[in-house]
Amino acid sequence: MLFKKPKYVLISLIIWRLISVYIVQTSHVPDEYWQSLEVAHNLAFNYGHLTWEWKSMIRSYIYPFLISVLYKILATLNLDSVNMLTTIPRIFQAALSGYADYRFYLWTKNKLTVFCLAINWYWYYCATRTLTNTLETSLTIIALSVFPWRKNKRNTSNDTKFLWILGFICAIRPTIIIPWIPLCLYHIFSSTKSIILLFFQYTGIVIFTLTYSTIIDTYCYGELIITPLEFFRLNIINNIADFYGKHHLLWYFFVGLPVISGLFAIYLPFVGYEIIKNYRNLTKQLVCLVSILWTIFIYSLLEHKEFRFLLPILPMIIYICTCTPFTNNLMSNKFKKLLIGILILTNILPGIYFSVIHQRGPLDTVKFLEDKLTVENLDKHDIMYLTPCHAFPLYSHIHKNITIKFLTCEPNLHYINNYTDEADEFFQNPSNWLDDNYKNLSLPSLLIVYDNIVNRISGFLKNYKPIVKLFNSHFPQNNYGHYIIVYERIN
Repeated sequence: MLFKKPKYVLISLIIWRLISVYIVQTSHVPDEYWQSLEVAHNLAFNYGHLTWEWKSMIRSYIYPFLISVLYKILATLNLDSVNMLTTIPRIFQAALSGYADYRFYLWTKNKLTVFCLAINWYWYYCATRTLTNTLETSLTIIALSVFPWRKNKRNTSNDTKFLWILGFICAIRPTIIIPWIPLCLYHIFSSTKSIILLFFQYTGIVIFTLTYSTIIDTYCYGELIITPLEFFRLNIINNIADFYGKHHLLWYFFVGLPVISGLFAIYLPFVGYEIIKNYRNLTKQLVCLVSILWTIFIYSLLEHKEFRFLLPILPMIIYICTCTPFTNNLMSNKFKKLLIGILILTNILPGIYFSVIHQRGPLDTVKFLEDKLTVENLDKHDIMYLTPCHAFPLYSHIHKNITIKFLTCEPNLHYINNYTDEADEFFQNPSNWLDDNYKNLSLPSLLIVYDNIVNRISGFLKNYKPIVKLFNSHFPQNNYGHYIIVYERIN
């Protein structure tokens, strides 16, 4: 950001993201592994575990397929070590996120704006993760940078390049269309092209996108499938997502937005008022504001809510908060320095904590297991995770075809009365569950548990000895613990 030439801005932003690949050493949500790396590993190496989403065929294989290509290349070059399998996809995502930051700089033409995006702790925390939300955010920024805005009074909004990018994102995750609805409507009504021509252009891109996404998904699933239709049927009509947690209607306004945007959440209402008052001169900002409010409104109607779902609108929030006359009038040199200082302080501290400390246990655990399995006889080991389901990455971080078991948490796909998933059954009465499931079965050689459950399964643990205790979190979620303990069976 300190350089005048654009190419140096690009280089500095990509380096900034590449460094974060090695700084971010924690896990965030299961999807960064189970909806990307685990699926790609299964594609490339023909072993692994697929979650219910893939068995129900509601996910597109496009993103895992791209990662599996990287895995195949590494395997061909005999470079498919665990370190390479886990790092190369993140390096790829880091480069894409850095390029997206650069496109944001070209779009906004404001160094403070791109600085605020680059320093934002939550984007830094997620920008190199193999989450579909990270990919869609990067591609959304790139699409915004080529979006045809109306300039002055001349209507020049006749370019559809952004639609090709939008089509690709929608093929991966259909819900990304929500923040783009206001933008597409603006494009349609401000374009100099006839409505018929625009209809054919939109329709053509939709058909092309559906065609290549269906080809990829059909190839990977082994049967003809249109995943967006299955996604809509299960997630929207049948409301399966609510199984994984429900939140208050206003959660995004009072929790989600303040966490991901920090101080801008306080500033946003004042900027919004300024934009509405001067809407004729602030077209870009108005359209972005409508997109932000519309997205939060629609997402608020869904009971299952997560911070990462707001990531694609974060760049627009930062843009309207830093690129309005109201902001420029406040930006005296003294205030600007104060603002930058506050931004650095309020983003660096949570950025370091969540990137280096909070929830680092799962990755440290699988690294310990991978090292142990590398130096010991693989045939004598099998692993059991007595933890909340999907709390740990699996074969993508061990890369050995051994037996790995874990507690499952599939939703009630068959509408069984009083349904309880396996993980909930275990945590309701761990001792009874172990007695029922391991009464006549051989015990796993390696057992992984959180420290909060140890006293409740003390009888079962008499068959084991602890071999390592790893820190996880100061503020664990329900059924998680402060530490993770790995036990080895006493032969």
